[in-house]
This record gives sequence, structure tokens and C-alpha cells, in this order.
Amino acid sequence: MMAAHIAWRLVRRAAVNLWRAPLPSLVSVLTIALALFLGASFAVGVLSARRLLQGWGAEPSVTLYLDRSTSDDEAKALAGRIAETERTESVRYVDRAQALQRLRTELGDLGSALDGLPENPLPPSVEVIPAGSPGPNEVRALASRLGQLSHVVEVDYGREWLDRIEVLGRSMRNFGSGALALVLTAALLVVANTIRLAVYARRDEIEIMKLVGATNAYVRTPFLLEGMLQGLAGALLAVVGLEIVQRLVIPRAAAAFSFAAGAAAPHLAVAHFGILAGAGAVVGLLGSYLAVARFLRA
Repeated sequence: MMAAHIAWRLVRRAAVNLWRAPLPSLVSVLTIALALFLGASFAVGVLSARRLLQGWGAEPSVTLYLDRSTSDDEAKALAGRIAETERTESVRYVDRAQALQRLRTELGDLGSALDGLPENPLPPSVEVIPAGSPGPNEVRALASRLGQLSHVVEVDYGREWLDRIEVLGRSMRNFGSGALALVLTAALLVVANTIRLAVYARRDEIEIMKLVGATNAYVRTPFLLEGMLQGLAGALLAVVGLEIVQRLVIPRAAAAFSFAAGAAAPHLAVAHFGILAGAGAVVGLLGSYLAVARFLRA
């Protein structure tokens, strides 16, 4: 009971101290809110870009071109073996006649140019679509395994396209991580400086507390709570901003790209908001700790 009473007094004291210095506290809160908002927005943007790429045909697939002398029975047996041994969504055998008809359809008005061919030059093939959403490395490994099967003379899995997606995704992750680190560092410094100003403003009070026997932990705790409250307030503002974006901006963007995406735009769940609140509290606590620890050392 006594511990709960002391904790409540410390929290109330931290809230009162924030109220006494509204402008520095507001700067800290807005900085933390901006950092969390940018980080969450980047995560939503990456998920949206991934779905958009999938809508444009970025679903991974592997095409096995077989030897032209491969019979239909051998090709069908190969397709069945692949379906049994690999995790696939579908395995389809395309014979030479189907391949030529497909090419004729894709050429459109120019398809009649194929009528003059003395024979069908296209090989039979097996089209494999992996199950789930494998990454580029998994697709490469699958293509490598399938390329060692009998009757397979060439494997096409969109290597250049996968490489570009991988480079793009890595660049986006690196840029986002670097930008988020810079913004969080700025937020941390702002919180630390804000709390440091509060510490210096009450240095006489702190000196008196230490003279009457107050420990460093007792002196430090209210300032840590101030930083945590600032972080939670910043997280709340970030959540409000993200909720506005989810309700107003994302539906319109999803409607604009519905022809390509073919899926609902990603939304942040309640668990993600909890993560934002935790991140805000950590940034506030760490900034406060740095400010108070430096003063107490001095």
C-alpha cells in the first residue's frame, strides 16, 4: 500500500513538472510523435509496395524448359514428381503445341507470321509456382534444384526481376532504418535537453533533497517518469496521426491502385499501436536517464 502511494506521488509530481514547463515538453512530445509516425508510415509504405509489386505480377514462378525430344508422358511424370517433392501452389505442363499457340496469342496481329515456320521451334515446359511467398533466395534455391532434374535444359525464374526487387527492398530497408535512426536520435536528444533544463531549473531543490538523505534513485525517478510521460504522449499523437492516415489517405490510395494491387491495403493493428507506445516510452526514459545521470555525476 505504501509503495503504491509513493508511486502515485512520483507520477503526480512528474505530471505537475511537465505542466510547469509546457513549451519544452510540447517540443519533446512532438519530436517523439514525428519519429514514431515516420517509422510506422515507412513500414506501411513497404507493405503497400510489396502488395503492389505482387499485383503487377511479381509472384515468383519457375519455368523449366525441357529437351525437345521429351515425350508427353515423360514431361507429365516430371511435373507430378515436382508436385510431390516440392512445396508448390501449382505445377503445369505446357506442351509444344500449347507453347506455340500461347506465343501466337501474345503476338496478336503478328501471330500470322508463325504460319510460315517449317516446324514448331518451341520446347515443352513445366511451369512451377511455389507455395506461400518465398523470398528471392528461396526461389533461387528451388530453381537450382529443379534445374538438376532429367530432361531440363534451361530454367527461367525471372532472375533479373528478382535481383532488382531484392536490391530495391534492401535499399528501402537501409534508407528507412537510417532515417528512422536519425529521427529517433534527434528525439532522444530533444528529450534529454528538455529534461536537463528541468533538472537545472530545480537544482536547488535537488541539492536540498540530497542533503536530507535522498538517494540518487529517488531524485532520478520523477525525471524518468517525465520522460516516459512525454514518450507516451508522443506515441498517442503518432497513433492519432496514423489512424487519420488509415481512415482517409490509405482507402483513397488503395482505390487509385486497385487495378494493380488487387488486395486491400495493409493496416496497422492494435498490437502495432502497443509497440509504438512502448517505443515512445523507451525513448523518453532513455533521454531522461541520460540527462539526469549527467547531472548527478556532476
